[in-house]
Order: sequence, then structure tokens, then C-alpha cells
Amino acid sequence: MSLRPSSSVIRHACIVIAALGIPALASGTVMRHLKLVRSFPAADAVLVESPEKITIELSEAVELTGAKLTLAKQGGAPIALGALRREPTAPKVLRADVTTALSAGGYVVSWRTMSKDGHVVKGTFGFRVGAAK
Repeated sequence: MSLRPSSSVIRHACIVIAALGIPALASGTVMRHLKLVRSFPAADAVLVESPEKITIELSEAVELTGAKLTLAKQGGAPIALGALRREPTAPKVLRADVTTALSAGGYVVSWRTMSKDGHVVKGTFGFRVGAAK
């Protein structure tokens, strides 16, 4: 007795896989996830002076609804930023002004937004102001 699937079972499985996979390919959603493209300051950057703004560029246009950008001194409390906004000419870029000069030391930026398909996407990166440690 053979335990190999019959050719009709294999053919049926291929049709089902193709039917499920082709619409996803046509819509461009396969393996496409919202992600951080670049930031300012860049991750692990060492800045000579305090930045005037924090920006993140994402791989897709983002909505402000539910978006959040926070800055904190490493191991410390959050630091107030200006209102989060989208750059008018760059819908993939979120920006918040740094409203007080940052002292020398390490900082952590945390960001959170939602992709077009409703998935929450978030991340963190750090940078330093002043001399490298």
C-alpha cells in the first residue's frame, strides 16, 4: 500500500495554493511591512550639540492617528517634545521638535504607528549628545 498522495490530490493542492497566493501578489501585500527607513538623529549617532528635531522616515505613508514619538534620557524620564506632525511634502516622515536643549549623554527615541493594514508597528533607537562614551 502506497502512502503517496494521488496526482489529483496534488493538483487540487496546487490550485488552492495558487488561488490564495495570486491575489496577495497582485495587491503587493506579500512580505510588505511598514518599517523604519531612517531617522534623525540616526541610530547610535553622536551629536556635537542638541538636535532641534527628531524625525523618522517610514517605508509607507503614515497617519497621525495613534502615532507616538517619545524621547527619554537613557534610564530617565521622558522629555517633552513639540507636537508630532507629518512633514507636508513627505507623508512618510514624522517629526517632533525638541523644545529644550539636551544635555550631554545618551538618549532613547521610541516610536509607534499603525500600518495601512492596521498592524501596530514600533521601535526604538538611541543616540548621544556630546563626546562618545
